[in-house]
Amino acid sequence: MRIAITGGSGRLGQYVLRALKGHQLRVLDLVAPSDHSVDFQNVDLCDLVSLQPALRDIDVVVHLGGIDRSVATDDAVTMQVNAMGTWNLFEASRRAGVRRVIHCSSSSVTGIDQSNPHMPPCYLPIDELHPLRPSDAYGLSKRCGEQIAESYARRGPEVTVLRPCFIAFPELAYFMAGRGGAAGREEPMPYLRAYVGPEDCARGFAAAVAQADHAGFETFFLAAADAFATQPTAARLEQLYGAPIPLRDPTLYQRFPQASPVSSERAAMRLGWIATTRWDGDGLA
Repeated sequence: MRIAITGGSGRLGQYVLRALKGHQLRVLDLVAPSDHSVDFQNVDLCDLVSLQPALRDIDVVVHLGGIDRSVATDDAVTMQVNAMGTWNLFEASRRAGVRRVIHCSSSSVTGIDQSNPHMPPCYLPIDELHPLRPSDAYGLSKRCGEQIAESYARRGPEVTVLRPCFIAFPELAYFMAGRGGAAGREEPMPYLRAYVGPEDCARGFAAAVAQADHAGFETFFLAAADAFATQPTAARLEQLYGAPIPLRDPTLYQRFPQASPVSSERAAMRLGWIATTRWDGDGLA
């Protein structure tokens, strides 16, 4: 297939490029990818006029472009790029006749983070039916992006929304182990401690590209089976919020105390995607 990848030069983008090897790939970004064999077009998501010709003859768009939470220091810019940039991308895709768009959202759409310290999960494990209650600019920008994606699915392309949890890039191992963060990293430690390995995450995007029985609009969490914490998940979150959290599957946390607070069961059923990595306290194994 002919696949355009916005943000293909970024940290996750490099993994997704490798996962989609064998397709005809085009990177749309402000910086050229390290793989110079890939077709590259310098395109700004905030420039609708330049986006449409860049998507000419493209079958599928993987939309990774945007501002990551770790660098989201200006709320106005975050909203402009992540929300308006996503609208531009979907409008340009519709005009260009793109068949399918895979949109990268985030588990931050739940709002369960440092911006809402007294708002626990409604239940565990969190799934795609859980209420979405973001209040900071980053989570809100991602929620706006999902709503834009859903609205365009009614009008044109098939749309898949993927919600990766904290992506455990190798350089973040010290941060995840509580031994200091990477240089320039502004993101606080995630409350949920749910994560996904970058290779696993990239495989999720590849699976969404290849999905044969698409339902028109679908949303999936991508999370490893465990959490990057030594304490049992249910007890840790109960202590954090000062109240018990309803367990939709109590036996899960009895069998596997460090089980993730986020479920990827739907991704397993619909995409055939299962995370392969585990957290060993110092990194991914």
